[in-house]
Amino acid sequence: MVGTALSKEGEHDYAARVMLAPTRDFEDLGEPDDWSVAHQKLALAHRGTGDLNKALHFIGIARRTGITDSPMQRVRLDTAHGHILLSDPATRDDGLTALDQAAKLAAQYGMSHQLASIESIRQTAGATSPGGGGQGERRQ
Repeated sequence: MVGTALSKEGEHDYAARVMLAPTRDFEDLGEPDDWSVAHQKLALAHRGTGDLNKALHFIGIARRTGITDSPMQRVRLDTAHGHILLSDPATRDDGLTALDQAAKLAAQYGMSHQLASIESIRQTAGATSPGGGGQGERRQ
């Protein structure tokens, strides 16, 4: 998706605008999986702009409507949700918990790329697991 590439390049506002029409198209076409993933991507773009209310709105839609039969999709959805929650000091611990859940599932299925992404999110936020006590773990 073009919007995802733009968002990864830091063009979050433009990415959100570009992704909105195709997201609506997925709904019109009756493609619930793609529609849900598009909402997840929109949520991350809005997180990037700093609009956590919109980010939480779109990730909520993705979580309610997404088909999570696939461990990969469950990990991606939980990672996105955790990333958004981690962006707000009020929900930081919830974000870390969501990332921990995603990491456990990713490890269970050998998803090394997703594990690396989760660790990168933690490092960027200057945080690790909310449980504390483990090697290299700290709580802020």
